[in-house]
Amino acid sequence: MAYTILLFLTRKPTISPEEFKDYWENTHIPLLQSLTGPLFPTQFTRRYLARIHRKGFGGPANPDRPPLLLRGTPDDFDWDAVGELTFENEKAFSQFYNTIYESDIAAKLADDEAKFIANGSLKAVVVGETTETTRNNVCGRHDSPSAPATLRVKSDP
Repeated sequence: MAYTILLFLTRKPTISPEEFKDYWENTHIPLLQSLTGPLFPTQFTRRYLARIHRKGFGGPANPDRPPLLLRGTPDDFDWDAVGELTFENEKAFSQFYNTIYESDIAAKLADDEAKFIANGSLKAVVVGETTETTRNNVCGRHDSPSAPATLRVKSDP
């Protein structure tokens, strides 16, 4: 059963959102792939917040580039990107996790992250159950990592 991790990243204040994205996509991700090889997640999706230029209206990390809000305040969304790492199962994640914390690999990753991620801002969490609904009313449920592997799909009549 799939095992999913969400990362929340805040860019260093010395780089723009565009520079942050470029670095993560074209330098850090390839480095991570080269260091983890076949242990790299089966899927790694990255989502970037849409930002506007409005001097003084953002949160601490983005004072002049607040997110394009629909609800909430800039302080609620003071990170720049969300990464979703999906592994085949918890064992595959554990192998990846243990590898990235081997001293030589951890040092390389930390040195690289210091170039584009604000110090101490990286957050990570394990996803439990996921439920999705499509426009055609197809519903699916993906259970938490500790529950039996099931996917229930209701199809249209």
